[in-house]
Amino acid sequence: MPILERFTKQPADVQDYDIDFSEYLNALTDTPASAVVEVEPGITLVSQLITGQRVKVWLAGGTTGGRYKVTVRLTTSGGRVKEVEILILVRAT
Repeated sequence: MPILERFTKQPADVQDYDIDFSEYLNALTDTPASAVVEVEPGITLVSQLITGQRVKVWLAGGTTGGRYKVTVRLTTSGGRVKEVEILILVRAT
């Protein structure tokens, strides 16, 4: 699966990232029901939250030079499942 977006963070950062599903949902006239977030080992999922048509993912940690894939799986009220991936690049500047 192609990476939806790439983000950069520092190892000590605790940051939130919004994954926008509005284009997908509006085309189907559907709404979010639940979301599952999976992260690769080495980065920490602090929390997740559905806000409107977005899934907000809070992440912490990671090792300088690390690349971490985060998978977000959205289930809609109509029973559809949409999976996207983002890539977190950890750099100390």
